[in-house]
Amino acid sequence: MKELRFLFAVHNHQPVGNFEHVLDKAFKDCYRPFLERLEKHPRFRFSLHFSGPLWEHMEKKERTSWDLVKAMAGRGQVELLSGGFYEPILSVIPEEDRIGQVRLMNDFIAANFGQTPRGLWLTERVWEPHLPKSLAAAGIEYTLLDEEHFHYAGVRNLYTTYLTEDEGRPLRVFPIDKKLRYMIPFHSLDRVEEYLREIQASGGTAILGDDGEKFGVWPGTKKWVYDDGWLEKFLAFVDDRGIRMMTGSEYLDAFPPAGRVYLPPASYEEMMEWVLEPAERRAYEEIRAIVPEADRRFLRGGFFRDFFLKYVESNHLHKRMIMISREVHASPGDAEAVRDLYRGQCNDPYWHGVFGGLYLPHLREAVYHHLLEAEKRTPRPGDWATLDYDLDGREELFWRGETFNLLVKPSFGGSLVEVDHVPWARNLSDVLSRRPESYHFPRGEEAGEGKSIHEIEKKLPPRAKDLMRYDWHPRTSLLDHFINADSTEEDFRKVNYGEQGDFVNQPYEASVRDGGLDLERRGGVWVDGERVQVLVRKRIEPGPGLIRVVYDVENLSERNLRLRFGSEWNLLAFPQEVEFHRRGWVILYGGRLALEPQDPVELWTMPLETLSQSEEGFDIIHQGFSFMPLWTLTLAGKKKERLEILLKERNGQ
Repeated sequence: MKELRFLFAVHNHQPVGNFEHVLDKAFKDCYRPFLERLEKHPRFRFSLHFSGPLWEHMEKKERTSWDLVKAMAGRGQVELLSGGFYEPILSVIPEEDRIGQVRLMNDFIAANFGQTPRGLWLTERVWEPHLPKSLAAAGIEYTLLDEEHFHYAGVRNLYTTYLTEDEGRPLRVFPIDKKLRYMIPFHSLDRVEEYLREIQASGGTAILGDDGEKFGVWPGTKKWVYDDGWLEKFLAFVDDRGIRMMTGSEYLDAFPPAGRVYLPPASYEEMMEWVLEPAERRAYEEIRAIVPEADRRFLRGGFFRDFFLKYVESNHLHKRMIMISREVHASPGDAEAVRDLYRGQCNDPYWHGVFGGLYLPHLREAVYHHLLEAEKRTPRPGDWATLDYDLDGREELFWRGETFNLLVKPSFGGSLVEVDHVPWARNLSDVLSRRPESYHFPRGEEAGEGKSIHEIEKKLPPRAKDLMRYDWHPRTSLLDHFINADSTEEDFRKVNYGEQGDFVNQPYEASVRDGGLDLERRGGVWVDGERVQVLVRKRIEPGPGLIRVVYDVENLSERNLRLRFGSEWNLLAFPQEVEFHRRGWVILYGGRLALEPQDPVELWTMPLETLSQSEEGFDIIHQGFSFMPLWTLTLAGKKKERLEILLKERNGQ
């Protein structure tokens, strides 16, 4: 019988902005013990990828792990894989950044470990057919992709490698065996051996590439892998059976490709399900259950870029990143601006599944911070700029000031979709709307020994019913409401209030005048079953240390009106960062900023909390606050009333 060849690749990553104690625990429970055990088995050759945030942490705080990698690299036991240094989704960042991030990783590995990377770990295995050209330009010869990519291309033999190309630039692609990915380290060695013998009998090569966190970070794996000895038994099993462990580069040099393939856009199967809306996912699962195995190559889930359609917040972050990338490259020469841009491209806050950090405020805040730090180093225009930053075919207006940046969307309520405090490089509008997710309706199995994290469904927590109240519009700011007189603050919190006007998500006309932005809508308010015409004008005046918003609400009819008007603001602030002033003001961030509406009758407030899924189970996450000052307006026919709101720095801060 032919020898059994085994390619074993491990990918380790923690996001930009993750808590230090999380990284410390990951090294203690997983990365370090994994390296320690493999270092004692020099015949176990493997490929290894650490993302840039982990390399930076390791270099400063984890010298034991650093030295283990260096020793194994020096004797040729481990091949270090490249990748985008700060772990971006390569296909959705500009090509200049794509090549730059990979070269940054190549240079880092060469300088510190004496290897020139030939292989690359592709973030979340998100593949698009134009990547070979970019990767070849960065010196990359091969990458690993999930077997799903090859199924969709009609490839049947997955125990070998293939060649693909773009514009004649070649790239070897290695299919990751999904069955092995689910088996290791979750099943007994008897089952693993049985499957490896099947591969050996076929004359093929076993190819595994997966997250290293399943060797100690994922729930229950530390005990199973180390305390119960699974990993040590596995390493002894490989030695005893004489399995030939190979790195990707060794295989590349020893064996030609089995043929040429053209792979469609794809990621791993779970990712392409997570991107679907709940109803779409249910329909997909129902169809998949009845489609014969042989025909499933014609059935697939979504496309990674659909996250930019599913979540308006993901699209906003992505398009702001593109916008800032252009600004940085238009004024070259600032290496720190480029580094901050790259950090701001870290993939986790751009999507959501069992993993993925769109729902985690500290990860969103971190990438926005780095993007805004990069933007601060580029020239600031002197007036409002008009642009379609989010590519919806409608123009937005952008102001960059010394204190605040403002991004206004006239086509959606004349709202503020981003407010940045420039000195802190903090996006104050970085909140997340509440929306239905597939896991809000669980029907799978609970966690247990021998189950991959992808196979586990969790029970909803006791507060789930209260948390599964969904917003009917994105939680931006400067949204104009006319509220029924009998609606309460509790109704607002439950998204069960009466909206009388048609202003919240409708278009406004915009014009720039004397350094300010004028927004205007002639809309309607329903009063006693009749639609009454009302004009809302709002003027945004940015200045040093403040933003002034001046409202004029005008009754265009002849009848007398008594209206309840509110201006909704949604800001990223945590409970310890918020105080309420008796005048209806909100004191923010330890007194450094204030939201000051002029003499409101009421101030409605609501903590924005979401119910999301993670590795551990369900998380109730504070996403920020919604603040809505309310006024009672008594308007005779053809009359108007003026209101004012300030967002400003306090005490000279």
